[in-house]
Amino acid sequence: MKLLIYMLGTSAAVPTKDRGLPAIALKYLSDILLFDVGEGTQYKLIKMGLSPVKIKAIFITHMHGDHIFGLPGLLQTMAMYNRSENLIIYGPPGISDYIKSAIRATYHKPQFNIIVIEDQEVFDSGNYIVRRFPVDHGIPSYGYVFEEKEKYVLDTKRLTNEGIPRRLWGLLKKQEKIYFAGKIIRREDYLIKAKGLKIVYTGDTKPTLSVVDNSLNADVLIHDSTFDDNYLEEAHEEGHSTAGDAGRIAKLAKAKTLVLTHISARYGKDTSILLADAKRYHNNVIVAEDYMIIPVG
Repeated sequence: MKLLIYMLGTSAAVPTKDRGLPAIALKYLSDILLFDVGEGTQYKLIKMGLSPVKIKAIFITHMHGDHIFGLPGLLQTMAMYNRSENLIIYGPPGISDYIKSAIRATYHKPQFNIIVIEDQEVFDSGNYIVRRFPVDHGIPSYGYVFEEKEKYVLDTKRLTNEGIPRRLWGLLKKQEKIYFAGKIIRREDYLIKAKGLKIVYTGDTKPTLSVVDNSLNADVLIHDSTFDDNYLEEAHEEGHSTAGDAGRIAKLAKAKTLVLTHISARYGKDTSILLADAKRYHNNVIVAEDYMIIPVG
């Protein structure tokens, strides 16, 4: 599987016996991307077999403590593990000052370069991009979209229909043309565009059309689902969504899979009401749990 989503922390505001504070890792081929760094994130990374040293970039959704208090410790651990590669950190206004203050206060300057970006919207890594978009949480807050770039692949349906044997497909991938049954088969004639994988993480937000617009046809939408629908007014007042809100957004966006996260501590292990609320609008719903791994593609 070329993309794995690691649900490191799935609680809201405070940790519980079963849930840690917000953090999600995406592993795409050999790249590890980290979204939010709640307290205890580095322990979860290590326990799930993800080396802190190998994190390529970090993306912070907003400056509330439950999403950033794990960052100073993670940076110190990277330094103690002798990380040498540059680390890129994207985040809202204030993230740069926060990192500088934490390093200064703890007298532990990392030996690797930390590149903090507050005003750039797109991280381009060649095979994929990560871009941010505004959400509605009462303070500067962003969601993030991971998008695998479109690529050309062989049109296997056409190859099959034209009787070109499967054993020759691999050869056609490597060569511009092959010969079969007295004909020249040119690779360029059998290429079609393939849509890349798309993963969206909202961070904390109440329902907003910006999530719909940026989640269209997503393979996975990971959405704030702090409360069940009985607490809809409270959720919106606090800048959060209910599970039903998440279900409606996923339906409007035509997302394939909806993952509910940022679960209030009031629910304990029984999240059946959240699942039921979301499934009124969307069939394919997962209530995230810490240490859950979601394969995509």
